[in-house]
Formats: sequence, structure tokens, C-alpha cells
Amino acid sequence: MNERADMHVHSTFSDGKDRLEDNVAEAEALGLTALGCVDHVRANTAWVPDYVEAVRRARGATKVELRCGIEAKLLDTSGALDLPEGIDGVDAIYAADHQVPLAEGPTHPREVRERIAAGELSAADVIEAILQATARALDRPQHVVIAHFGSILPKIGLTEADLPADGLDRLAAEAARTGQEIEISERWRCPSAATLRPFLRHGVPIALSTDSHRRETIGRYTHCLAVSRELRAG
Repeated sequence: MNERADMHVHSTFSDGKDRLEDNVAEAEALGLTALGCVDHVRANTAWVPDYVEAVRRARGATKVELRCGIEAKLLDTSGALDLPEGIDGVDAIYAADHQVPLAEGPTHPREVRERIAAGELSAADVIEAILQATARALDRPQHVVIAHFGSILPKIGLTEADLPADGLDRLAAEAARTGQEIEISERWRCPSAATLRPFLRHGVPIALSTDSHRRETIGRYTHCLAVSRELRAG
């Protein structure tokens, strides 16, 4: 866990406030060694080639190691992601739980919460769907980062304490098998150290990320450092 890196920062290519170049300048000013340039995509996104080229140009003008990443939501329990076809040159795909990836497709958390309350869905089945979708999204040729894992849970009336130990271990084992990565998110204040311990045991790389949408928050950590210290303390 590199505390001098911020591996998830958005720019004006999607919903960030600042240009990619401004984010790199902020990273330089802070003395960061690495920066994850990450912007949201959907299946119909057409600007990825321009984005890849912008990151390439930025690499030529900085000593900060830049990752070219795109963030896509999990769609369903098959592990499908909301990705455009042309993603050549992208270093990492950030798989995110923006909606609940049920078997029938991405479902708004408010609807899932209502269906749990009505007894139409069980909390255990919803959690299993999230775990299954995330695990299956990892088995692809590209490098994948599990983004802000667990951020959807409070939106459906659950917490990380509801995640089953065996399910987390299965997910961590799959991340290790496929050589993928998980982040600690400052913005979403998740995952917790308890959630991350199985990943640590399996040797899965853990990145620190702010999920910043403006340069003023890049590289500023409180939650991430607390979780990192807790993990190191055992």
C-alpha cells in the first residue's frame, strides 16, 4: 500500500471538475509517485481513444507514474461490465457497484431496498449476487481493480458486517487467482480492514485511492491511512 500514490482520480473526461493535466500537476505538487487517472465509461462512450492519448501525452511531461484507467459499473451476476468496445491502451478497468448487479441486470439500490423490505429478496441473496458479479468480473484479460467495494451496501440498508466470511474469502481467492487488485476508497470510506483481511491473506494488492472529483482532494487520506494502519497491526 503506497501512501504516496492516489490510484483513483477523475477528470473532465467524465465527471471530474479538473482537467487531467491539472490533476497531474496537483500530484506533482504533493510529491506523489503514482496517480491513477480514472474516468467513468458506459457502453456508448466514444472518447476512450482521446483519453488514452491524453494520458500518453501527460506521461511524457511528468515523473509521476500514470495509470490509464476507466471505471465501469457491474451489470449482472455474469460479471458483465458497462464497457465500450474500444478500450485499447487502457491499463486498468475499475469494476464498481454503482447499482446492484442482480441476475436480471443492474438494479437501483432504492428498488432493491424496497424489495428486501417486502420480502421479495433476501439480504443474503443480494449480497451473494454482489459477490458473484464482482468475482466473475475479475476473470478477463485486462487488469481489474475492485473499486470502492461495499459502497452500495448502505444504500440498500446493509453494512460490511453483513458480508459473509466465506464469501469474502472466495472473492479474495478469485482476485488472487486472476492477479487483480482492490482499492481502499477515501471518498466512500470502504472497505474496512475486516473486509480487506482476506485479500491481504491471499496476497491481493491493495491500492489507496481518494476517488477525487476535484484536485483539492487528491492524495489527502484519513480513512485510507486508518485502514492501512489497522491492517499492518494485524
